[in-house]
Amino acid sequence: MNARMLAAALAALLAPVSLAAQQQPAARPSPRADSAAADSSLRIEYRREVYNYQGGARDPFHSLASTNDVGPQVNDLRAVSILYDARGGRSVAVVRDIQNPRSYRLRRGDQVGRLRVVQIRQYEVVFQVEEFGFERQETLRLSRPEANR
Repeated sequence: MNARMLAAALAALLAPVSLAAQQQPAARPSPRADSAAADSSLRIEYRREVYNYQGGARDPFHSLASTNDVGPQVNDLRAVSILYDARGGRSVAVVRDIQNPRSYRLRRGDQVGRLRVVQIRQYEVVFQVEEFGFERQETLRLSRPEANR
């Protein structure tokens, strides 16, 4: 079929519909009858499964993008102690959240919120912060009382 034959067939099919629509005026029901019919026929009921996660500190099914709870920031943390291993990667840092009584025992590669431990040095912990697709490094230093005297 070429384009002319297709257009003619389409026009022939649509012509009776358009003539019938022009000849018969549309009957309008009263507004009360229309709203009553719409209320009874368009009632939609939504049901959602509700769950309650009792596992760890954060619900893994809850999106981090839609909440303000993204974990602690570096300035919210205080380094309590560092067990440093100069020979290998077995160093451990104990870090405490200032606002909560919660403490974290971190090794290289561990992640707390958007903070990932890149390196543990003798007196500091280096974090890689991932925000909005960008990465930067921040350092948390261990406060040494003997150095402050």
